[in-house]
Amino acid sequence: MINSSKINFCSIFNMSIVVISLICSEAFQIQQDKEPLRGHLTRVTIQNDNDYLLGIHCKSRDDDLGFHILAKGELFGWKFHVNFRYSTLYFCGFSQGQINKGVFEIYRANRDFYRCANCTWKAENDGLHGYTDIPKRGDLFYSWLK
Repeated sequence: MINSSKINFCSIFNMSIVVISLICSEAFQIQQDKEPLRGHLTRVTIQNDNDYLLGIHCKSRDDDLGFHILAKGELFGWKFHVNFRYSTLYFCGFSQGQINKGVFEIYRANRDFYRCANCTWKAENDGLHGYTDIPKRGDLFYSWLK
């Protein structure tokens, strides 16, 4: 013969687990809607090492960082959290007066997440050189179109 108080306890215990799980799931969904899960903080800096004024316009799917003009030695930068899916992408258009120098992916999470947390780009005569967190000569990532 099965003890009815034991069955009652097991039923109440199982129902409690289900209710707690639903409450936690709902609370997590509400929190996620307010602030999506984020990765580590990343900083991007672009420096103009050319003798001419360099126009830069950077965007992501969600943010337009505006148009900026950099003289030689000047910097433009921003910081952000990489999204949970590691699909964060920022791209920038570069120009010299009316001359289009190109549009390039400045931060692509699946390329840059482990490459740099402080991603530095230097605009030089031949194009954009990308630097990692380890100081050294930057690699030429993108050549100018003109």
